[in-house]
Amino acid sequence: MELGSWFKHRYGQARFRLVDINCLSYLGLIAFLLIFFHKAVTSWPKYVLMHAVMMIAILEIVRLGERPPRRKGLWFLRTFYPLVVILLGWEEIDALVRMFFGSYWATDLLIRADNLIFGVHPTVWVQQFYRPWLDELMAVFYSGYYLFLPLATVPLFIKKKYEETLAVFSVATLVMFINYFLFYLMPILSPVMAESLNALHTRKYSGHLLAELTRILQAHGAVRGGTFPSSHISEALTWALLSFRYNRKIGLVLLPAVLGVAISTVYLNYHHALDPIAGLLLGGLLYPVGMKIIKRRGEDPLSKHRLT
Repeated sequence: MELGSWFKHRYGQARFRLVDINCLSYLGLIAFLLIFFHKAVTSWPKYVLMHAVMMIAILEIVRLGERPPRRKGLWFLRTFYPLVVILLGWEEIDALVRMFFGSYWATDLLIRADNLIFGVHPTVWVQQFYRPWLDELMAVFYSGYYLFLPLATVPLFIKKKYEETLAVFSVATLVMFINYFLFYLMPILSPVMAESLNALHTRKYSGHLLAELTRILQAHGAVRGGTFPSSHISEALTWALLSFRYNRKIGLVLLPAVLGVAISTVYLNYHHALDPIAGLLLGGLLYPVGMKIIKRRGEDPLSKHRLT
């Protein structure tokens, strides 16, 4: 049996949503590019193999999850497996982000742009406002970002709004993976990692419990080069807009919180000022694109309900 015929026979009956196409395309694209651009990447075949294995796993998860009758365990895995791809994509940026250029070439360019536009280095200027209570509040917003994804998806899934949950993942992964790929095109170190900028800082934020938790998260979860545009902000805006569409009460909470998250990224010295601005623009531009795609594919439950 030819490969094409075998593939159609095995997976032809499964319904692949935009989220599946996003995950498979991103994993396949990065693996393919690594074959040709890997001078600054050690152990690059490991990543190619890992991506290939994950792509096969995704195909099987979708095939089994979509096969009737729907089984709760398999459907949960079929719905939430993108979390693994999102986390993997983030974690490997540190090792792979220099595969095109071999350096963080855009760091100084962005630092100069920040200074030119604002007349100061924003992350240095903001130190004058450091207060324990304000530092803690900013840490609340910054760490609160990690609640956006579960709040945008888990309540929908619990309410058995499965199509809505998949639609959320479809649009969000589109935004996330485009954001990731922009990191590869413009690898930029965060202010705390850029030596020239970090040398200008005279203070560190204080705060209390959540501020300390934020420092721990950054110490273990931050990656080099994944700064511009801020995926923190582009995704926060996307999760909030999707929640507003499919679960309005939660959306009303998340939407105003996006501004707090954006300010906190600069205040706490984890992003240049242009990073969250670019993140907001990216999320704002790609959200309607993602919605248009899933509507055309018949994957937006609200559009389908209006038609019936």
